[in-house]
Amino acid sequence: MIQGQKKLMIPGPVEVSPEVLCALSSQIKPHYGAEWVEDYGRVIAILKKIFNTTQDVFLIAGSGTCAIDACIGSSLQTGDQIIIGNNGFFGDRLVSVAEANGLQVVEVKVPWGEKITPDMIEDAIQANPDAKAVAMVHCETSTTIINPVDQIGQLTKDLDVLYIVDAVSSLGGIPYHADKWGIDLCASATQKCLGAPPGLAPVSVSQKAWQRIERTEHRSHGWYTNLEVWRRYAVDWADWHPTPVTMPSSIFYALLVALEQLMAEGIEDRLMRYRNIAIQLRQGLREAGMQPFTTDDNLNPVLTAAYPPVGNESSDVVEYLLNRHQIQISGGLGDLKKKIFRIGHMSPVLSEDDITRLVMALKQFDSGQKR
Repeated sequence: MIQGQKKLMIPGPVEVSPEVLCALSSQIKPHYGAEWVEDYGRVIAILKKIFNTTQDVFLIAGSGTCAIDACIGSSLQTGDQIIIGNNGFFGDRLVSVAEANGLQVVEVKVPWGEKITPDMIEDAIQANPDAKAVAMVHCETSTTIINPVDQIGQLTKDLDVLYIVDAVSSLGGIPYHADKWGIDLCASATQKCLGAPPGLAPVSVSQKAWQRIERTEHRSHGWYTNLEVWRRYAVDWADWHPTPVTMPSSIFYALLVALEQLMAEGIEDRLMRYRNIAIQLRQGLREAGMQPFTTDDNLNPVLTAAYPPVGNESSDVVEYLLNRHQIQISGGLGDLKKKIFRIGHMSPVLSEDDITRLVMALKQFDSGQKR
């Protein structure tokens, strides 16, 4: 690490490789033409492998929330009922996006730090037979909880109910199988496990989702995040301009480098490396006297939360690491703001040596001095 440079270990955006940074600094390239179409096709092909889908994938210029808005707003019409599993800050975000799209929300809400179970969703589906969709967060970044989206997908597969998943913090870092799990619409982002800068949002769309979208008539929705618009350009202008808007081409080419690095390492090897780092970190936290927020059987491969020592708030540890060791982590959110700190280890360039350095710093934390 360069002297004086902060080590970024927050839940995203992440540190990126030197090669990704180099791509960002290259001369601007156009977002259309033969070269662009070839490179865009390469990115989409890799994303399909990461989503584990044979169905449609788009790359929207925007944030992960933009992609979530596209999935919800494109597939449901004003007044439709949607069941949303909510166990954290980004579950709340799903509710806000759905309500902004004129939907009736049925919340399956549990305390932060607990999982949404398939039984809860099944009960909600049975109690609300008019519901048109179920939406879930895969990796709830506010608590590090991983919801069982694979099991919940089995409930919706054979029903006329769409399954929408927020995989913003999980795609590329946690095992994911869109087709096998019956996920109809999935939103993600590039600045987390994929190891690229923020600004682009991958979206996967199943044929079941397209059938619903095509018969949706009365939407409180616009043009930019209408998935039918993105599909129309992907088809009609496929040979020269496969997107409806100007794409951030520098970010795109940085993403291409990051994805090619992932493929060179191997998806399964990358996932295992993340998991090994998470295990190392949890062990180190305990050695430093700081208990992980979740049990080991709820290990999150890309994000770990922990309690500060007794008598301290999470901000004491956050500020100590930043001021004394130039390591930047995050505090909690919502009611957990003062109770936990969160360490992101979803960057592809993060190493075991980085975790060792972090743990050594935590072991030096003086709870009496606080900061």
